[in-house]
Formats: sequence, C-alpha cells, structure tokens
Amino acid sequence: MTSGLGDAIQAYADSVYAVPGYPVTTLIEETGAELVINEKVALEYALGDSLSGKRSCVIVKHVGMNVLADTLVHATAQGLKAGIVIVVGDDPNAYGTQTVQDSRLWGSVAICPVIDMSGIDPVGEAFYASEQFSRVSIVRFIPGDLKRSWQGRSEGSERSTCGTLADPDLTMYGRAVRAYSAVPEMIKSGYLPFPISPLVHDDSPVSRRERGSSRMFCPGCPFRFVFDTLQERGVSVISDTGCSLLSMIPPYRFGIANYGMGSSVGVAAQSTRVALTGDYALLHSGIQALIDLHAKGRPLLCIVLQNRCMGTTGRQPVPDVCTYLGFSNPVWCNASEHEKISGLLVPDTTLRVLIIQGDCPEEQRT
Repeated sequence: MTSGLGDAIQAYADSVYAVPGYPVTTLIEETGAELVINEKVALEYALGDSLSGKRSCVIVKHVGMNVLADTLVHATAQGLKAGIVIVVGDDPNAYGTQTVQDSRLWGSVAICPVIDMSGIDPVGEAFYASEQFSRVSIVRFIPGDLKRSWQGRSEGSERSTCGTLADPDLTMYGRAVRAYSAVPEMIKSGYLPFPISPLVHDDSPVSRRERGSSRMFCPGCPFRFVFDTLQERGVSVISDTGCSLLSMIPPYRFGIANYGMGSSVGVAAQSTRVALTGDYALLHSGIQALIDLHAKGRPLLCIVLQNRCMGTTGRQPVPDVCTYLGFSNPVWCNASEHEKISGLLVPDTTLRVLIIQGDCPEEQRT
C-alpha cells in the first residue's frame, strides 16, 4: 500500500530519480524511483527529461538538497520545459540523520516555488508552478505527512502550461533579471514563504545585442574545428560551464542549455545524448554522472575539451583527466587531427568518451 504522496508522484511524474535515506526511503520504494549516484546527478537527469518534454520528480532527504543546490539555482536562470518537482523529506527531530535543516529555505536561495503540504494536491500544484515559472518546484514533507492522503487535483495540473528556456541572447545578468521578474507573482501565489534579497538593478545590459558584444574564441583556439563541425552537422549538445558555453553564442546555436559546472553529462544523458564539456568541469562534478551511466550501460557521447587548465578563470592548472577515466575506455586525439575528430563526432548507442587535447594559446581574448 502506497502513501498519498507516493500515489501523487506516480500519477504526475513520467520519471522519478532518488537517493535513499531517512525519511524518504519508503517513499522511494513506493514509487519505484531509479536510484542515482548522488542528488546532483538525479536533478541533472530530471532536467534532461524536462528538455525532452517529460515531467520528472526527484526524491531526496534534506541534506541531499545541499548536494544538488548548484544545479537547482542554475535551473532557475536557464529555465526548463516540462515540470520538475523535488520532493524533499526533512527530519526535524534528527531521528535518522546528523543535521536538522528546513528545506523550504532553498526556495529563497534558488527563487523557486515551495509548495505547502496542506493543499489538496501539492504534487500537482508543484508541477503546474514549475511549468508556469520555468523553474524547479519544491515539495517539502516531514515523516508524519506520509500518513496523509489527498483528494482531487489542483487547477492546471494536467500540463496546461509549459515552461521555456531563457533567451540565448540574454547576458548572465539578463537571466537573473528574467528569473527575478517572477517573484511578485510567486509571492502572490504563496510560493515563496521566506523573504528573499531583492535583485540590485543597475544599468548592466540584459542582452548581448544591447551590450554590443559577445564572448568569442581566443585567437588561435585549437578547439574551433570541433565547434564548426558540430554546427555544420546540426548536432545538438548540452553545454557545460567554461569554453563549451560558446556553443550557445552566435554564430553557434547547437548548444541547447547549461545548468552549471559539471552538469552537461547528466542532462545530456536524458536529452540530446551528446555532452560538450571541459576537463576541469568533468573533474569538478561531471564525472559522477559518467560513473552512473557506465554502471547502468546508458548511451552518451561525451566530448571532453582537454586544455589542462581552467581556461576562463586565469589558466590555473588541472590534473590530467585521462588518469581518472580508465573505466570508460576513452578515445584520445589531438585537436589538430581534424580527419580523426570528424569521424568520431558521431552520436552512438553506447557510452563513448572522446578526449580532444589542445593547448590554450598564449594570447587570450580580452
């Protein structure tokens, strides 16, 4: 016999991902959720499903919110398509965990809807709010809530709306302006239970057209051939934070979305099946999704641009990523081997890691 919350998740979500722990383990078993290596990867998978038009739910305990926080905040800025709901179980008496946290506070950090469990249909309302405001919604429960049942459905819960991605022409500041523009309506709807710091509005441009410039390649960048080839072939990718973001900036349009550092692998696995990342982003936090995919035998083409440094923050050194990817049997080539690269930039039905090595030029862009 499932709880009312478990029934609601099964009724609304096309996919469910989870990481077990008190008080969510029982709920995970009820819903048949797919267990994932960590909470950040779970949310990345959900975002990939969202981009593919599938509603997705992520079930975590309160400390798991700390792990997925970066992706959650980036999702508010980037936007989404089909709704995503995080169902988080808090443990206010520290019965089965080491800390006490109130997960509703994440609504203020990520500027996303928090749905009260007292409503007639909290999960359905959360999916509706997610699509209405193009960001992840949070449903927070405590152990006693699992004994409740809910009757009926909330207005609009049957996919009457669909979220949107942020306009690619927006600057990073412009994305923030877009995200904060929904705050008055979310407050009016009762979805932001705690105060949030206002966005300090200044004269910063909100679009690249308004600014009159876009970030470009460094002169002599060894990876430009990769971008040109993907563009010519119309291969859609999920971009990572770093130089791969250029795939979303004119003249390139093959990058679909970015959800923060190390996110491209997990998101791409459930959407485009092609991830474009850098060696630092992969080592930072993308490798966990790669491990999860390898363990489950899931397909993905993961293109790693290896320059052995943090190219956008001052060229700080990065460990050799090849040392840590033996489990994936990566293919390595030099950025100058255009013919070889051209034959390898093809999506497949298996997990393939392609490492393209090149050195950043001494003269960098300004």
